[in-house]
Amino acid sequence: MTTTRKKPEKVWGFTVASFLGLLGVFVAKYLVDFLLLPAIFPQFYPTSGMAFALWLITSLVATVAAMLWITRFGYFYPVADIIYALCVAIWPLGLYGTAEFWPAILAALVAALVLWVIQRLVLWIFIIVGFITM
Repeated sequence: MTTTRKKPEKVWGFTVASFLGLLGVFVAKYLVDFLLLPAIFPQFYPTSGMAFALWLITSLVATVAAMLWITRFGYFYPVADIIYALCVAIWPLGLYGTAEFWPAILAALVAALVLWVIQRLVLWIFIIVGFITM
């Protein structure tokens, strides 16, 4: 008698937990971007190229960590980006100085779009590496 084991991705509870975990990662990314990093590096905030570079680094780290340890379901990531954008739009916290030039909602949408592009690139890198190592 053989027992078939479902892949973790096919188990409903695992999928819900992955989705909620992914949302948690991007809420944590928001807190790191707008509360922790400005407190650690006040000389870079609100406006500097280094502040933007730190934002890109946290975007890459959050995306790679989420894809390694949470889920690679690509359709979850736009929802996480929207949650991140809502956090940015509701509590902009200076928006790295862009609040002086743009409305918070526009900056939040641009951030979500850039996050989506980063996530797509990282996902394709994971796919290509998976094919190469197969």
